[in-house]
Parts: sequence; structure tokens; C-alpha cells
Amino acid sequence: DLGPEGELRRGKCPLTPHEVGLMLRGLGFKNDSYIYVASGEVYGGEETLDPLRGLFPNYYTKEMLAGQELRPFMPFSSRLAAIDYIVCDLSDVFVTNNNGNMAKVLAGRR
Repeated sequence: DLGPEGELRRGKCPLTPHEVGLMLRGLGFKNDSYIYVASGEVYGGEETLDPLRGLFPNYYTKEMLAGQELRPFMPFSSRLAAIDYIVCDLSDVFVTNNNGNMAKVLAGRR
């Protein structure tokens, strides 16, 4: 099975936002920690991020921080990804829940 259920059975699914939040808590991050979420469209919709937001109220995305300033970049997904890359590269801590190219490049750089 090549779908999400098959991936889950093989242990290949990325952590859910809630699981990421629980992992961060387990690592000692407090609810006053600032969290920047670098992602595109979230599997399951934006409501799947609610548990993470509940655990870490200081939760931000580039859209929340930049708003109108992002308008010229919107037609260019690679430029939006570059913004996420820069923020993640300059952050104190970087945690990924997938094994995509950006995560690999950031892990190698850090």
C-alpha cells in the first residue's frame, strides 16, 4: 500500500503537529518557547496544528510575521521556501518532522 495508511504501518509517517509538540515538551521546551513553523500546506488541514498551538502559544509562521510583505513572493514557492530556510538556519534550535530536501540541507549546514 503506497498511501498514508501503508506509510503509517511501515513507520514512515512524519510526526503529527501534536506529536511534535509533545516531543518538544519532552525535550524540556516550555510553553513560553517561540516556535516558527516552516511548512507548506499541512496534511489534514490547518486545524491539525491546533494542538501544537495549544502547547506553544508563541507559534508563528512567515505568513503571520510578514503578511503583506510576502505578497511579491507568493507566486514563487522556491522564494517562500528560501525565507523558511533562512529563518530555520538562523534559529537557536531546528527540529524537522520529515526527511525532505530542505531538512537535509539544513541539517548538513547546521
